[in-house]
Amino acid sequence: MLPNPKAFVSSHKFVEGINNKIIDMNQHTWDEIREQLRGQLSGHIFRSFVEPVQAGTFDSKKLSLSFPDRFTQENFEKKCSGALREILLRGQLDNIEINYDIREPVQQDLLVYASVPENNPFDPKYTFETFVVGSSNQFAHAACQAVTKQPGRCYNPLFIFGGAGLGKTHLLKAIGLELFHSRKELKVLYLTSETFTNEVIQAIRVDRMREFRDKYRTGCDVLLLDDVHFFAGKERTQEEFFYTFNYLHESRKQIVITSDRYPKDIQGLENRLQTRFEWGLVCDVQPPEMETRIAILKNKADHDQIPLSDSVAQYIASHVTSNIRELEGALHRLEAYASLVGVPISPELAQQTLRDLAPKTKHEITAEAVLKLVALHFGIRTTDIKSDKRIRRLSVPRQICMYLLRKLLVMSYPAIGKFLGGKDHTTVLHAVTKIAGQLKSDTELLNHVATIESLLR
Repeated sequence: MLPNPKAFVSSHKFVEGINNKIIDMNQHTWDEIREQLRGQLSGHIFRSFVEPVQAGTFDSKKLSLSFPDRFTQENFEKKCSGALREILLRGQLDNIEINYDIREPVQQDLLVYASVPENNPFDPKYTFETFVVGSSNQFAHAACQAVTKQPGRCYNPLFIFGGAGLGKTHLLKAIGLELFHSRKELKVLYLTSETFTNEVIQAIRVDRMREFRDKYRTGCDVLLLDDVHFFAGKERTQEEFFYTFNYLHESRKQIVITSDRYPKDIQGLENRLQTRFEWGLVCDVQPPEMETRIAILKNKADHDQIPLSDSVAQYIASHVTSNIRELEGALHRLEAYASLVGVPISPELAQQTLRDLAPKTKHEITAEAVLKLVALHFGIRTTDIKSDKRIRRLSVPRQICMYLLRKLLVMSYPAIGKFLGGKDHTTVLHAVTKIAGQLKSDTELLNHVATIESLLR
């Protein structure tokens, strides 16, 4: 027969069922229970539905748990409450009432003019060491590391562009974390362009533009700005950032900016800003090649303690090619499915679980097929496309070939250049950008591209 809970709790202790260790009934109790949940639940479920939980009241009668949203609460009840009850039973607290609620979101003033906090504001998981380097991002990675060695004096500004989920934000935060540890005297600010825009709006609304300007001009030594393409079309925001940029640059304070496009390709961004973004160093990050994708998967699996064989990693990497975010999402999806059905991760399970991620025809298209069809369509030889002859009869088919290799096979710019006779990656980048832009208004070009694509598919 279980002891009386009140008499039990009066001693401020309960028995931990796993190893009979005595734990003080205080604010650490929920942490102890959470650690037991970590050992009983899969990594994916624990990270998604237990880590966000906060404990309130905890005594012999009631345990109050608050959740950031309804989705997390419902999934916790479905997938974690049984394990929680078992832990409480082993601790002789099985009669306790468990209450769930959704906590109110923290309301923060958009305009914060305090100095950079002493505590580390950067997520420790975003480091240069955890960033997997390959040919698609090696240049950007090296440039970011160089900035941390000589902030304000090396590559200022540093402008990094590339598609979503390729690691731009990781690099930006890695710079901040490295400087926080190595140059504590520097005031480092990281923010998104959306946050900057919201602060401009708030400063105008409450008539505090002076404080706003002081925050970014005199209260900042290193500015890390994410997703600057968000500024497109926002004239007042661009004006404020223009003068902020000038002040920081003239003061030799480091500026690092990311975007999903090359500066001059950001429509709706003022020319004076586009020009300034090119003053320092512009570098791109591309979709990772096969070897890097496998390395990313293995690195993520090791970090999250997910058993992942080489064959499964290769299967995922061969079917998810667009960006790192989708790559890691596929891994977590596979882990969650394996955990829920209670089977080990295997190539067969990966094929079953991830079969809808792969475009049905992508495996039928090869770089050689693209090259041959472009040549056939325009009545020229494949060697002409690979040549360095700069005549329109050859340059347009060559640019279309580069565009299609990029679009259909997600090849990196260096890989395309190598395949087409050793072209420089900046030449390929220019060609792909040019064709993509002209397709919006050039009907003849659109017909050429559409015809070749239909033959390939």
